[in-house]
Amino acid sequence: MNNFRGEFEIKLNGKKFKGKLSMNALRMLCKQENIELDKLHDWMNKDPMTGVCAMTYHAIKNKSLVDGKKSELPLFERFCALALDDVEQFEEMSKLVLEQLMPEDDEDSKKV
Repeated sequence: MNNFRGEFEIKLNGKKFKGKLSMNALRMLCKQENIELDKLHDWMNKDPMTGVCAMTYHAIKNKSLVDGKKSELPLFERFCALALDDVEQFEEMSKLVLEQLMPEDDEDSKKV
């Protein structure tokens, strides 16, 4: 996958999911969570576990939409349960989200 374009692949519960973290993924997330884009950073800092899962979830939904394919994602709460139960996968998801949202040269801003 192309990390520079916000594309990634994760494995969750033995199944691979491709995601694309783009403006549309952020739009879907903000709409679902009823938050404004400029409040996203605050929202992520308030509840990083939900934030990382939600960002990843909507990126996967977005990639499926762009590709015209069914996402086969579980319900969001199950997605969170599976992701948070797998510490290594959650750490990978966190890294992917932070790499896409934060500038590489600002190390202090990468702390969630």
